[in-house]
Amino acid sequence: MEIVVALYALCLILLSAYALHQGVLLALYLRARPSDPQPMLRSQTCDDVPSVTVQIPLFNERYVAERIITAAAAQDYPPDKLQIQVLDDSTDDTTEIARRAVARARCAGVHIELIHRPHRTGYKAGALATGLARAMGELIAIFDADFLPAPDFLRRLICERRVFDDPRVGFVQTRWDYLNRDASLLTRAQAMTLDVHFIVEQPVRSSYGLLMNFNGSAGVWRRACIEDAGGWQHDTLTEDLDLSYRAELRGWRGVYLADESAPSELPNDVLAYKRQQARWARGTLQTVRKLLPAILASALPLRQKLAAGMHLTGYFIHPIILLISVTAPLLVLHSVLNVQQGASVGLPVWVNAISLLSLAPIASMFTAHAARGRSSLQFLRDLPISLMLGVGVSFSNTVAMLAAVFEKQTGDFARTPKLHRSASRTAPKAYLVRPDWTMWIELGLALYIAGMVISILQFGSWLAVAPMLIYALGFGGVWVNQLLNALRGAKG
Repeated sequence: MEIVVALYALCLILLSAYALHQGVLLALYLRARPSDPQPMLRSQTCDDVPSVTVQIPLFNERYVAERIITAAAAQDYPPDKLQIQVLDDSTDDTTEIARRAVARARCAGVHIELIHRPHRTGYKAGALATGLARAMGELIAIFDADFLPAPDFLRRLICERRVFDDPRVGFVQTRWDYLNRDASLLTRAQAMTLDVHFIVEQPVRSSYGLLMNFNGSAGVWRRACIEDAGGWQHDTLTEDLDLSYRAELRGWRGVYLADESAPSELPNDVLAYKRQQARWARGTLQTVRKLLPAILASALPLRQKLAAGMHLTGYFIHPIILLISVTAPLLVLHSVLNVQQGASVGLPVWVNAISLLSLAPIASMFTAHAARGRSSLQFLRDLPISLMLGVGVSFSNTVAMLAAVFEKQTGDFARTPKLHRSASRTAPKAYLVRPDWTMWIELGLALYIAGMVISILQFGSWLAVAPMLIYALGFGGVWVNQLLNALRGAKG
């Protein structure tokens, strides 16, 4: 039991370190900041602006391909300065849908082309690199298939705010909004978590000169920056994070505009969300292996190195949560049994005290939630599901991170299906994500924790089991959702 106590204490300490980092970001967000480096509105015209290439990477996106192509073609930007590339790697009828949408836009006078690759070499990074070789723009705007940028998106960033007038700016990222935020408990939980990143973390990193990441979509790159940083590379599954940090190590600056946004769609089922998170977890750890040594050896100030390290290793939280969810029930049951026998066992008081830092992420979630204009009641409604979802995917994310450590291959860039809000739930089987073996481990974890909860409740320790209910419901809820999806797929 001493080993379990030591492991649990170590996990609490590590988790508290990440919570402290989150608390520092929140404090910086809340304080009266110095002059904001984000450019203010200076012009209402598009005179003497750089040329822009809009890139739209597609892979089997039949439900949203036409919508994003139409939105890109509707951009209010000087036509002689705008080029659109539809970078299509599809193997289904998406290619034909995209071809028709491109033809309509071309007939309307838009400079647009479809570049179809018969292979997926390099996945999204490979597609972007292929398009870059044929791009005409000084700036490169990127939109994933599920995004819906407003017609004045490019005009606001480039013409009015003149973001790229500063020659040090290598890329600009805007805030993600969500077309289907209130579609379900799952989408609300995802949005609550993502809001912390887009409303609290990214503004602080941008305003205080910390290294920040491009989020893969709804942003604009300076072409010279991409090329100077070594171009799009596909030795990680998070090519956007990789390029961002390589660019900043070369002296370029990223800018985040919290008051500019583009709506997107959140994964509409747990299986799709698990797949997305596992890809991000694996790719992030690959980026850690690739770039963290260079960051630590660079001439960056210590505060930037520390912040970058905490940012890049953020997915380490998931194996920590997994270990806590396994060890905590054992410790509570052991403690209850000892109390029944007149003995006592437990963690040092200081360990329990620092664990209170775990409230910092919840405070960030509430702050971001309020900044969205959403009520406290909505926050209380959605918070438990968000916490359970974080626990529920901790095992699959841990597996993905272990794969990044022990496998030499980059791994498959598993797409996250986008079905559009109006798409039927009877989508083709090719668009449904199938459960894998991890769902059975998640069931086992849920049953194990539930069994421990029942054992503890027999001794009347009701308060002690509250956190464990989150663990049991997290793993159990994720498993049930996967089972229902599998049954639906079998009927399809």
